[in-house]
Amino acid sequence: MINKILVPTDGYGLEDHVIRYVAKAFPSAEFYIISVVNTYERGVQLTNLLYKEMRESAEKAIERAKNLLEEEKVKNVKSRIIEGLPSKMINRYAKRKDVDLVAMRVYSRKLTVSAQRMGSTLRNVLKDSNIPILTLAEECNRIPIKKILFPTDGTRKSERAKNFSILFASSYKSKIEILHVMKEKNSRQHADEILKNAEWKASFWDVNVEKSVEKGDTVEKILKHAEHNDVIIMGVGRRFLFWHTIGHVTQAVITHSPIPVILVPCIRKRWEKRVSHK
Repeated sequence: MINKILVPTDGYGLEDHVIRYVAKAFPSAEFYIISVVNTYERGVQLTNLLYKEMRESAEKAIERAKNLLEEEKVKNVKSRIIEGLPSKMINRYAKRKDVDLVAMRVYSRKLTVSAQRMGSTLRNVLKDSNIPILTLAEECNRIPIKKILFPTDGTRKSERAKNFSILFASSYKSKIEILHVMKEKNSRQHADEILKNAEWKASFWDVNVEKSVEKGDTVEKILKHAEHNDVIIMGVGRRFLFWHTIGHVTQAVITHSPIPVILVPCIRKRWEKRVSHK
């Protein structure tokens, strides 16, 4: 299912753990490594000397990433240096190459305060992406992926993520834990209906499902259940005009999760049709 992966890199080593993880988790995928020379940096006059330094830095970033993939025995790698606004170039390149996953870092809890962990580039990529994005804050060795945590509130954004998680689980012979955290105004019956629907759809793909219902703080419950899973798959918030809104729950989960989080902003139609046709 994950046949093409795009990994943006700046060469400072902060995304080394992301590169190693996706190489081990998806060893048969085709990898695209890009480094973006930010020619739109605010307050920076792009002199010839500065441009040369940025270009050389990008070349080193590409080389570092390729070496890491080579260490993990990955051979199918393509690379490119691009100029422009990083988030815009990442999305444009991902769409042009029709990749299945974009893998990006989240800043470690050890390096920065909570509010800054997401990073402006990741935030802006998410706002305008229709391709699933894998985020990872720290080193993770839960490979192969045998158990997926899918938190759902039953809304439309969760529906798209549900379709993706079922197809993902089917492709990698994984089990899904479907988690619904109840709000005070919602009944247990409503929660059971959400879980039952997801279980019913997963059954057509021979995917084993574990159903969980919790009460309390949504972020805390998701992170608690993450301890017993290998990856989280969840939907990004509602569409506002041409942008995705990124809710506080999503931000908190990806910046605190000990395991990778795959965010599904707007699943591509061919994937949704494959699930819905079952």
